[in-house]
Amino acid sequence: MGRNERIKAEIAREAARLLFEEEVRSYRDARRQAVRRFGPSVSSTRGAHLPEYAEIHSEFMQLLNFYGGEALACRVREWRLLALKYLEIFADFQPFLVGSVQRGEVREISDINLQLFCDKPEEIGYFLEAQGIDFEEEGDAEKTRFFLEEDGIEISCLVYTLVQRRQRPHCGLTDKPLERVDVKRLRELISENE
Repeated sequence: MGRNERIKAEIAREAARLLFEEEVRSYRDARRQAVRRFGPSVSSTRGAHLPEYAEIHSEFMQLLNFYGGEALACRVREWRLLALKYLEIFADFQPFLVGSVQRGEVREISDINLQLFCDKPEEIGYFLEAQGIDFEEEGDAEKTRFFLEEDGIEISCLVYTLVQRRQRPHCGLTDKPLERVDVKRLRELISENE
């Protein structure tokens, strides 16, 4: 392994540690902070030393699996049950669960990420108002996101068109197609882990 590859691996490990121990929220921020800790010589040649998110994710998963234990298993189950509740609430919008809760990588600062599908995002706002569910909305005609909260856990709902439901976007963390689960598959995941 050459010098650049060695530094790249060390940066990936440090970024993973920042995500795990210091609860840095995003992979981008963790990678940026990890590069800074290696000093100006690495910062000036970042391209050669910059690990991909998939490399950081691999290191992060090792830490999470080694140290997570029973606390991680309980948190994953609790958050998946909450996600299931909201998948059922949003049944009319053909929802998917994606992200850390779907993958079983739940940290205390994680959130539940749902994909909802309809041609007019305002339909979701009207639906939430009719259900008496408090929410915040942000975005524009291109991308709209609704934020809900229950028991201190944020539920982030990104709205896509009905046509986009058939498309499977790429996941920058795993470097594979994005894994998405519906109500049926989430129930199976919960049962498998009991």
